Amino acid sequence: MTKQAFESGHPVFATKDGSTIFRKFAYSSAVRAGDFVYVAGQIGLNPDGSMPEDDARQFVNAFDRLKIVLEDAGASLGDIVELVSYHVGLQKHLPQFMEIKNRYIHEPYPTWTILEIAGLARPGLVIEIKAVAYAPIAR
Repeated sequence: MTKQAFESGHPVFATKDGSTIFRKFAYSSAVRAGDFVYVAGQIGLNPDGSMPEDDARQFVNAFDRLKIVLEDAGASLGDIVELVSYHVGLQKHLPQFMEIKNRYIHEPYPTWTILEIAGLARPGLVIEIKAVAYAPIAR
């Protein structure tokens, strides 16, 4: 099995010093291992790096980032087989999160693990989403 790491160069992942969040913290946006694509957790910052005013915007931003990373690795949201979401304040926003998730994730549904956590890497963040996609390499 081959392993290939990806570092998205999309502007949404740019840092103020001209690098990317992936280089700054030394990790890959996604790793393809055979026919599977493992996507690092995606947070809900605005494209300019600012913190959204509301939870719903964070959810949309996180799913948009997830979509970008999957596409960079040759997969799509429809290829997701496992979804994991980490929430700060889960009980407050779960119905709203599910409504937004359903705009992005369709049948056949992937597995989904929902975790409530005390905090994320940046104060004010309420969501981080990671995924595994099955996207066979064209042979």
